[in-house]
Amino acid sequence: MKLKQCLSVWLLACVSTSALAHEITLTSVAVYIQAQDYDHPIRLRNYSQDYWVSQAPMLETAALEVLSKDFGGVEMCDAKPLESKVLVWLRPSMFYNPQMQTFYGKVTAMTLTADGKPLGKYVGEASKRAFFDVKTDMTLKAVYHAAMQGVSNKMKADTKFQEALKAPSFSSPCATASMLPESKIKFMSIQ
Repeated sequence: MKLKQCLSVWLLACVSTSALAHEITLTSVAVYIQAQDYDHPIRLRNYSQDYWVSQAPMLETAALEVLSKDFGGVEMCDAKPLESKVLVWLRPSMFYNPQMQTFYGKVTAMTLTADGKPLGKYVGEASKRAFFDVKTDMTLKAVYHAAMQGVSNKMKADTKFQEALKAPSFSSPCATASMLPESKIKFMSIQ
């Protein structure tokens, strides 16, 4: 009898510890970046040099860092979140001006409730002076991070967006992403 009680207490302790270790975080923001931003790199030019870059991985990293810090539970639509309160559709843009030696980045965020109703449009822009051929990836990441921070600051200031974060969650928030319009392929990052 005592052995059964000890065994049941031990089993209960193991189950509760594993439940705490695998605590489920609620997703409040689902982030969507179109497949073409992953599949079609853009070309940045500096006179006789070209630099091809896929924008989406850099933007994804910046978005997860910035939005997670500001809004908590953030997940990419690729991870297929079970529920979310808001869907954020991100569209990147990058340009390099060789005369000014400046990278110009822009992130446009269209926000929707998880059931597809539009909330707002936020644009974050950033620029950074840097040489084209010196640590270009680091410069591009810094520009996208700064532009994403601008978008996040505008989201925090918008009361409509804040109210949507307090609303109940919807299941399968990224299902509405398939209905978003497909943008034209950008050549040389000119839109």
